[in-house]
Amino acid sequence: MSTIIRTRSPYFIRTSNYTSPTYDIDYFQINISIYEGISGELPTCGGIFGQYTLKKKVLPNETSVTFDISEIVNDHFEQKFNGTFSVSAQTQSMWVQVTVTGYETDGSAISPAVTNTYLAQEGFNKFKEGVNYITEPIAMISGDYYEYHKGSNLVLPFNKERVNSIAWKLNGTTIYTDTVSDNGNSNQKILYSTRSTTSQEYDEAYIVYDDEEATSITLKEIEECKFGVHKITFLNRWGALQNLFFHKKSIETLDTRNETFNRSIFKPRTVTYSEREGECDETYTYNTYNVNAHSKKVHNANGTESILLNSGFVDERMNTYFEELMVSEYIWLTDDENVIYPVTLKDSNFTYKTGLNDRLINYTMNFEKAFNLVNDIR
Repeated sequence: MSTIIRTRSPYFIRTSNYTSPTYDIDYFQINISIYEGISGELPTCGGIFGQYTLKKKVLPNETSVTFDISEIVNDHFEQKFNGTFSVSAQTQSMWVQVTVTGYETDGSAISPAVTNTYLAQEGFNKFKEGVNYITEPIAMISGDYYEYHKGSNLVLPFNKERVNSIAWKLNGTTIYTDTVSDNGNSNQKILYSTRSTTSQEYDEAYIVYDDEEATSITLKEIEECKFGVHKITFLNRWGALQNLFFHKKSIETLDTRNETFNRSIFKPRTVTYSEREGECDETYTYNTYNVNAHSKKVHNANGTESILLNSGFVDERMNTYFEELMVSEYIWLTDDENVIYPVTLKDSNFTYKTGLNDRLINYTMNFEKAFNLVNDIR
């Protein structure tokens, strides 16, 4: 099983200790290779995203050093979403091979070099989990309860290195079983298991993992007959895409902006041409201006569309998903006409609601489309 680096949080590599008098250590060098494909097999034709060499001197009275490699790795992710989750998975995991070599003051390398390979995903650890928190999730969501919209695809992300099968159930009866196998390639490490809910309801995803262990996710179907349902797809803390459905009232707005300047529309001389008997006559008028012209001119006019969404009544066990949405760096909106837009979340604060305090829990969130209304991509 791979050691996972979640690149939105620091990941520290501490080198080996080389003590004197056996070694007169001067500095350490690490070589980092970031690539796709099979672990330990650097591609010979494409597929290498970056290679770096870092050097760090040893402080007095120290015999080892620490490197943080997460930011270097994070620059090479490409998060994309076009509605097909399997396409997204191809660029959401990468291999990171790190080779550490110590050098003595005379320039000689200490042998052997130490090489380790990690699986990188664009997730994050929480502060209270400490340094280099390592856990390999089973289902790549943070809870064991999930609500989905009836008629939309039910999509859940799973860790292919641990999961053996997923049984989709209703009232204890297995409707369909996904059998899972990992071929070792980085482009399929995240499995997006998908079930249609147009004519079939599910209330449990029963997961067999690590060959003999089992866990389950409770599912709840939400049906909406009045309002158009909007789907938010976001990158969660595990580096996987996750859906949240907003079932109730939505309000669309347009914020515009422009610049103005005063321009001269005065014409000291105007020439008017007319044809008479095959000849071109010129008529001159002086000191005029057009009273229908814009003396105060608008330019760089553009706008940004926003949409205010309401989740409808949700269980408080969904709180952790809304929390991760608040700090996600990648969000897409699929509207009620199935059109996908990249969006950003305009809200900067989130109040956790509970059944005890609030009884019925509804979240209202404001999203802004991540592009201008007038196409200005050059």
